[in-house]
Amino acid sequence: MIPIVFAMIAAFVLQGSNAFATEPSLMRVVVVPSAGQLSLVVEMSDEARRVSTQQLSATVLLLEAGPIAPPVKRQILNAPSGLSMLQQVTVDEGTDADEHLLRLRVTMKRPAPSTVRTVGRRIYIDFMAADASMPLASPSPPIAAADERRKPSKALQGNRPTANGLAYRQAVAGVASRFEEIQPFLVSATTPAQPNPAVMNAVSEAITGVQQSLRGMQAPPGGGPPLQLLVSAVSLAAEAVSADFRGDRASKAKQSLAVFAAAKAQLQ
Repeated sequence: MIPIVFAMIAAFVLQGSNAFATEPSLMRVVVVPSAGQLSLVVEMSDEARRVSTQQLSATVLLLEAGPIAPPVKRQILNAPSGLSMLQQVTVDEGTDADEHLLRLRVTMKRPAPSTVRTVGRRIYIDFMAADASMPLASPSPPIAAADERRKPSKALQGNRPTANGLAYRQAVAGVASRFEEIQPFLVSATTPAQPNPAVMNAVSEAITGVQQSLRGMQAPPGGGPPLQLLVSAVSLAAEAVSADFRGDRASKAKQSLAVFAAAKAQLQ
């Protein structure tokens, strides 16, 4: 995995000139794929004073950062063939109130919820793969003999763990970790006054995958409370991004996060 990631980064780098101006300038753009997520990293020579994004369509995101030191050479960067989510990034500059701004137009191959974070002079756009899955455990080998099938198994069969305490805790922890990855996108999707339908649908699909994993779980004696709390947290999240929901989505999402925090505390 490491050589592939390095090759992707090397193939998708925009180098800028060293900046000694009062305003920061663009140094490079890199893409870093990981399990269930893809991050587009915009590296500046110094921290940008303001960063904003706009969802132009279900698959196009516009990022503006600035003010920056001109000029910025317009370039169209096509993503490496190994990336399944990202299609193209257009690097350009614009002006607003006589200030020069960096403008990145990010085109995805399919709708994907995103969050933006700034860490020093780096701006991260994190895209979540809604169809990414996290296996709970390796599937158990098939057992041919009928008498062997009647014996209790200590392994996970499909998505249905037995009452083995260790296997159960590992399975629940795996699902909890998957749901925790979705939470930033849940908050991002439910915060706007007019949520983006494509983003809402992508988050909803990811939550549905978590719900399907939870349906096959059986808690051992005394192990029910954390699982019940986790189920409740995921159900609240699913309700928050449901197309039929007419209440306060942001409030419902916060309830989900609070219940999940209680579940996670019991799992530790």
